[in-house]
Amino acid sequence: MVNKQTIWTFLEPLMYAEEFIHLAEISRELKSPHATVRQYLNWFEKEGIVIKQIKGRLTIYKINYSNPLIIDYLILAEKNKLVRKFHNDLLMKEIVSFLHNINLDTIIIFGSSVKNTKSINDIDLVVIGKKETNFKDFEKKFNVKFHIINVNKLEEINESLKKEIKKKHLIIENSEKVIKWMLKN
Repeated sequence: MVNKQTIWTFLEPLMYAEEFIHLAEISRELKSPHATVRQYLNWFEKEGIVIKQIKGRLTIYKINYSNPLIIDYLILAEKNKLVRKFHNDLLMKEIVSFLHNINLDTIIIFGSSVKNTKSINDIDLVVIGKKETNFKDFEKKFNVKFHIINVNKLEEINESLKKEIKKKHLIIENSEKVIKWMLKN
């Protein structure tokens, strides 16, 4: 299967990172050659989306959070990640389709299921809003269990869970709200 990457894919390893990240680490995470990654990161730097620092022989990068359009760029990267996952994972395709069709304000999938749905025990969800949907039929049909954290607002989530969500997540509904929440300290 061909791994379809857009320019926004190259921003993903930097999203929500608090420290600068080395080019080799970004390249390793994306499974792309250094030269390819460097080309896209240099474009991001010219656009003011990332900050580049050179320390001796090390080239390190970080998101430029002072860019007035950074939320919009992160929304593009988040949507790109969701669409790629939707097309590359059949179970995730069914999950995302199901979640898009229920009436909830904000939905985030997080944890191990974001990387691989083949060997998971459950799908971790954060749901904002009144959860009236019955997940049981979906769980039975696809032999998967949802672990749902239902809160009234994102600010009710503790810091340790927030860190876990930042590491591995797919934003299903309300990207802008979730991104702003993740960027708050």
